[in-house]
Amino acid sequence: MQPWTFDLADHTDQPAASVWRQTLARLSLPEATLLPMTAAERHADPRQRMIGRVTQVVTPLGIEITRLTGSPQRIAGCYSAQTDGVWLAILLSEGDSADGSPATLASNGKSWPLGVDAIGCGPLAVDAVLTLPRSFSMLYVRLPRLALHFRLLAPTPLRVGVLDPTPGIRRVLAGFLRSLGQSLEAMNDRQLRAIELALSELLIGCVLSDPAYGGGAPPTSRRIAAMHSLCQLIESELTDPDLTMTAIARKHGISPRGLQKLFAATGQNFSQYLRQRRLARCHDDLASPLSAHLSISEICFRWGFNDAAHFSRSFRQAYDMTPREWRRASLDSAVDE
Repeated sequence: MQPWTFDLADHTDQPAASVWRQTLARLSLPEATLLPMTAAERHADPRQRMIGRVTQVVTPLGIEITRLTGSPQRIAGCYSAQTDGVWLAILLSEGDSADGSPATLASNGKSWPLGVDAIGCGPLAVDAVLTLPRSFSMLYVRLPRLALHFRLLAPTPLRVGVLDPTPGIRRVLAGFLRSLGQSLEAMNDRQLRAIELALSELLIGCVLSDPAYGGGAPPTSRRIAAMHSLCQLIESELTDPDLTMTAIARKHGISPRGLQKLFAATGQNFSQYLRQRRLARCHDDLASPLSAHLSISEICFRWGFNDAAHFSRSFRQAYDMTPREWRRASLDSAVDE
């Protein structure tokens, strides 16, 4: 799988700030406001040319991993299209400057410094302000509940904050994210599945199990492994319109009741999860120029729906717009870029 890449240097015929904001919106990031360059950066680039580069991959379970390199800016707001999920951000590097203030993360009247290798995190639905006063490189990871819910067996609201990377497993997570940021271009689907599991395990160990962040006790390793394997199996069978809980349970080697118990611990059931994953796949295809030659009906049937009207109703309920509206908005945005 090839990562999606973008570079402002390839769009010099358009207003840089406007193009960059459109790009962040496509990446499900809140809107950015450009900040003045520092004295050192103005000296290095007297024309104050804006920098903006992106590399993004999406894992099979829908985790978005994005490396951003840019000029000083402030990213503020929340991801309103999806209320359930978690984000992580780690500052990989920042420009040298004697007069630049440190990067900060703020939310609900509180503010934290965000130094290199410190990890900012929070729920997708909560407003936060990330201020990057110097040129920077950052890894941003968006983990939707579809990818996380089976590891949040007793989910409670998380809060925005910054994890100090020095103690124990948090240093491991920081190193893991840094290495991931350096290796995005080399990842294939099989490797990304391993990334999903490792990232979820590390989140449990140093974020979700921390009472300060609203987490509870981590689930057993056996249950984590079983649920991860189950979700991978479902992912591989999404295109089968006749897929049933009984068939999946048989292929997974457990009883239908055992499968029900695994899902019950996550606050969902098999049918809900299956519908959400199919909708997410259709959502991605409708926004992709690579699928522009396919009709909306072809896309919905491709991912296992067998009723176009039911698909349209479910899509609107999930994303607050029709499939046609989402496709038009996404492809128009791609053309503008």
